[in-house]
Amino acid sequence: MIRTGFRTNDLETTMGPSRRQVIAIGAGSLTTIAAGRSAASAQPARSHVVLGQPSEGFIYLPLYVARKLGYFADEGLDAEVIVFQKGGAEALAAVLGGQADIYVGNPGIQLRAQEKGQPVKSFATVQSQFGSELVISAEVVRRTGIAGLTDPRAKAAALKGLTLAVAGPGSLTDLMVRHIARFGGLDPDRDLTITPIGGGANMLAAFSQKRVDGYALSAPTSTAGVVRFGGVNVFDFAKGEYPPLSDIAFYTLIARDDWIAGQQEKAQRVVRALWKGLRFMRTNPDEAMAAVRSFFEKTPAEEFASAWAQNAVAFPDTPRIAASGMQKNYDFLREGEGKAIVVPLAASFTNEVVDAVAPSMG
Repeated sequence: MIRTGFRTNDLETTMGPSRRQVIAIGAGSLTTIAAGRSAASAQPARSHVVLGQPSEGFIYLPLYVARKLGYFADEGLDAEVIVFQKGGAEALAAVLGGQADIYVGNPGIQLRAQEKGQPVKSFATVQSQFGSELVISAEVVRRTGIAGLTDPRAKAAALKGLTLAVAGPGSLTDLMVRHIARFGGLDPDRDLTITPIGGGANMLAAFSQKRVDGYALSAPTSTAGVVRFGGVNVFDFAKGEYPPLSDIAFYTLIARDDWIAGQQEKAQRVVRALWKGLRFMRTNPDEAMAAVRSFFEKTPAEEFASAWAQNAVAFPDTPRIAASGMQKNYDFLREGEGKAIVVPLAASFTNEVVDAVAPSMG
């Protein structure tokens, strides 16, 4: 059984690990998809694995597909998903403390933890493009003329003077806005007003009331600002329109070194389920979309369809980690935080699990 909670999508609100008690939001259960599948009592005992997520949202599409279509169960796994209220730092702390096996999140938190001596690394890619969007109002688009700009630096420079909402200080959304500002030759603290505002509900409220000119978050919250309130995405990150972060290993599976080495078979089963989800999204997009819909029942149909159309292309063909994609996390943190990562690139990830699974995937 997989337990999870649903809430408005929100990215990490801090980049430093903590060890606060984990909090799962709500609970739900999978429905059996394949007709004629044997009753649970007749099945062999499944191996339990716990995945920790910092949010719910379109960043996790292949995992939603894998869960809904029973790919984890097919691998003999009883996969439990815990969504952490305090974001990625808490989710990674749960992995470090043994309350969760795998952190599904951005490697930035992992890298900062490694700098402090924590033995963790990424072992599979979940999303291979930057997963947030920067949405600005139609009024700002008219005023700045940004819609007519094709040069990415010019677009970034056109944000000067705007008030932009982010999830929290040091969050991925905060770093993204600062990165874009610097890319456009702006000083993010002088040329922008960056407002930490919390989750998606707060952002949409502020955006609809024109208290902010724009906000940064991932789908479906970003899509709501476009469909519901006439906003515009500054860049289409899913299609790699922002060159510095194109093809970044944005979300990965992250675990302790000893877990990856000591639970090789379980790690391979998790990666195989993820890989099947990625493949199904490519080969059967309509069915994959239908499978994910139940995870977003409260999202209006038009917003859901728009979010899927925009974000489905942001996922790789395979979960193999590209060194260049991981390097972009180093670049992102250095340019967003102004502090370089000292962890060797080769120590930040391994493809041993993916490579072991590859022959079985054909």
